[in-house]
Amino acid sequence: MVAEIAQAKAIGASVGCFSAAAFHGLWVHRPDRGIHVSAPRSVAKPRYGKVHRTREAHGTVVPMDVCLRQVLGCLPLREALIIVESAVVQGHLTVEDVRRLSRGRGSKRADEVIDAIDPASMSVPETLARHVLRSSGYKVVCQRRIEGVGRIDLEVEERLLLEIDGKNYHSDAASFTEDRRRWNELTLLGRDLLVLPAGDILDDPESVLRPVGRYFAGRASVATRAAA
Repeated sequence: MVAEIAQAKAIGASVGCFSAAAFHGLWVHRPDRGIHVSAPRSVAKPRYGKVHRTREAHGTVVPMDVCLRQVLGCLPLREALIIVESAVVQGHLTVEDVRRLSRGRGSKRADEVIDAIDPASMSVPETLARHVLRSSGYKVVCQRRIEGVGRIDLEVEERLLLEIDGKNYHSDAASFTEDRRRWNELTLLGRDLLVLPAGDILDDPESVLRPVGRYFAGRASVATRAAA
C-alpha cells in the first residue's frame, strides 16, 4: 500500500477502487491487478493503472463509500462481490446502505452484486465457493448451524456439507483437534462432508464444482440402481 500511496500522490490523485479496499481492511481476491487511482478531471491521466474520475479530491485514499461505488462500477461481478460483501460482513454498512450507494448508476451488474451478498459469509474462499455453486444452480446455505457441531461453512441442496480448510483458521493444535472432532461428529450423525482446501478455491473458484458434481452424480446413480 505504501508504494500505491506514493504513486498516487506523485500525480495529485488518491488511491481508489479495489486498491483503496485493501487500505480499508476489506477483502480483496486478486490484489495484483495494478493500481487504481481516483482524481478530478483537472488531474492528468496517469501512465499506469486505471483512473476513476471524481468531482472532488479525496486526499490520500478515497473514503469507503466512494471506494465501494467505484468497485461496483468497475470490477467483474465476483471480484466486486467479495469487496462489497466484506464491508457488510464487517458491519461498516448494511445491504440497503450499499443499494443506496449504487442508485442512479444504471448498472445492472451492480444490482447483481448486491443481490448476491450474503452477510453470513466468513471468508473470501467461502464467498467464492458459494457464488460459483449458486450461479450453477445449486441451493446453498452459508454458515449452516448443526447441533453438537457448530457452524459448517456451506450446505448444498440440504444434503452435502462443505468445510473450506484454510491455514489462517485451522493451523494451530487446538483448531486441528476441534476440526476432527466436529467432522467425526458429522459422520456419526450420518451427514456427508467434503473438506476443500481454501487455496484451491482462491486459485480456481470453479474447482469447487468438480467434487460437488461428483457427489451428486454418485448419489443419483445409486438412486437409479436402487429403483431398477
